[in-house]
Amino acid sequence: MKTCSNCGQSLPDDAIFCGHCGKRLSPQPEPAEQPLQPEQQPEQNTPPIQPEGEPEPSAKPLDSEEQQPQSEEQQPQPEEQPPVQEAQPPRQDPQPPQPDSFCPNCGERIQGDAVFCPNCGAHLDSPDPAKPGPAKPKKPILGIALGAAAVVVLCVIGAVALPGLFSSPEKEFVQIQQELFVDRVMDQLEETLDVYGTGQFSTDLTLSASVDTPEINRYLEDSSIGLKLDLNRDTLLAEGQLVLMGSPVLNAVGTYDKGQVGFSLPEVDDNYYVMDLSSMIYDFTGQEVDLSQLALPEISGKEWRSLLQSYLDTVYTVVTKDNVEVEKNKSVLLEELDRRFDGTVYTFSPSGEDVEAMFLKIADNLQKDETLRSMILDVVSPEALEAAFGEEVFGGYDLEEQLDEAILSLADTLEEQASDIGRAVEDSDFTWTLVTEKKEVRMIRLEADGQAVVYERDGSESGGLDEVLYVESYGESQVLLEHEYTKKGSVSQGSLVITIPYESTVIMDYELDEEKRSALGTYYGTYELSMPDEGVNFSLEVREGDEGGVDHILSLYNIQDLSYYAPFDRLELTINATDKSTAQKPSGKTVDITDYSTRELEELFTEIGSVLQQDLIDNLEPLMYDLYYYF
Repeated sequence: MKTCSNCGQSLPDDAIFCGHCGKRLSPQPEPAEQPLQPEQQPEQNTPPIQPEGEPEPSAKPLDSEEQQPQSEEQQPQPEEQPPVQEAQPPRQDPQPPQPDSFCPNCGERIQGDAVFCPNCGAHLDSPDPAKPGPAKPKKPILGIALGAAAVVVLCVIGAVALPGLFSSPEKEFVQIQQELFVDRVMDQLEETLDVYGTGQFSTDLTLSASVDTPEINRYLEDSSIGLKLDLNRDTLLAEGQLVLMGSPVLNAVGTYDKGQVGFSLPEVDDNYYVMDLSSMIYDFTGQEVDLSQLALPEISGKEWRSLLQSYLDTVYTVVTKDNVEVEKNKSVLLEELDRRFDGTVYTFSPSGEDVEAMFLKIADNLQKDETLRSMILDVVSPEALEAAFGEEVFGGYDLEEQLDEAILSLADTLEEQASDIGRAVEDSDFTWTLVTEKKEVRMIRLEADGQAVVYERDGSESGGLDEVLYVESYGESQVLLEHEYTKKGSVSQGSLVITIPYESTVIMDYELDEEKRSALGTYYGTYELSMPDEGVNFSLEVREGDEGGVDHILSLYNIQDLSYYAPFDRLELTINATDKSTAQKPSGKTVDITDYSTRELEELFTEIGSVLQQDLIDNLEPLMYDLYYYF
């Protein structure tokens, strides 16, 4: 045996590398002489070996692979080895030695606690040198890895396939239609409420016009009406401006701030007149009010969506495994779209008891639903209205009590009529049929008492989708809506035809971008609307304005076909809307007119009216004359 000069580990005589630290050892000739030297025996510090008295192993300690494991099994050397290691500070291994194994690189037999192969120096696969374990052959590791990969693949496949394998027909019937119709409507509702339900609105609006009559158009050119609005629940700043042929004719600013109203008319004077409405109402009527409490409600689109969805989920309980049947690979004909295919047909036929149970659940929800009650009260704000206009604002009634009575009355009505409604549905032979092709909706048919409302759908949004809605009555059909469109990304292009029976037809062609909205909530794009029977044609284009903002260009055509005496045949109105208002509060002298008497107020407004009238007459007289001539 020999000792590593780097870490002091005892090693076999023929080791080339240290099995503990991996250091390359001295040249090979030295280990052959070491077994003949008695002084090497004490270095192992293993007294149990000496009583054996076998000189043969000392002459050839590691030449035979069979002798080494026998000496380790029969002798107590492994148990005595930890004290030797403790005497050598570089090596601290309190764990008992592991069984011998083989180097995966060269096949050399190695001690169980070795980190490096003593023959080739290869690093052995041990997750923790302080707690080594037996080396594992390559083939088992590969097998485990392949097995783990197979499990992962099966899990992925299962995650995709299992919901389809184990989903029930009644759940599919509800979910497919929820995703197609309800979710889309809910998305629009939530987005709209989140935009306009904040009680905040800020934009600059500019209205301009042009016609195809040159004599009138010269007055409209460079003329506009502007309105700047900055609204924030309980405050409002509005600034209006009239520009005629490039010259400002009238400017006005109005303000509202928690019950205090103000206005300024620069064409009249530089004053900023303010008044406290609550005080003025008391002075003139004797009624005590507090308009400072008035504020627009905050409406959460997410909360209202959640509330509506909760009631829809209650409605869905009428759909059960007992009243939904499924037929797969059934031949189906889309009568209006003229296409036959093999699809999956879901038929929902509720019993009277099913319908009755559903209405009873809705009634029970209404009786217990505190969320509905509180959300309605948040919108109405009865406390603020009573504070602003007095307790008599609701005719002496308690609005909260009235709301509770109304909700409970509705619930009672549903409970009383649930049985009759269920019986009527069952007697009408009501059925709701859903037809799908590869999970795509192709037809929905609601039928009762020999009449039906049918929705057909074919194609795909990317390649072109056709939709038809019609009614059937005793074998005859009447188309109400036809819609065809394509959608690429956020841009949709299509045509919509709405037919009002025995009245008229409305046709709209459009191309819009759902990712772009103006401050007025309109999607960017073009909309062309016509009513052929009435000769009405107009279009709307929403696009970026040439000087900023977003232009909403409304064009009316063939006006003289509607009115022979019309002075023009085409009218174009443009509303430019910005994302932020530039309205400014008046900077003139503040004059409080709250305590003005009736006579003082009459004199003030008479003077203002006189100045404005003369100013407007002087500027608008030429235009009025030309309009009178053409009309």
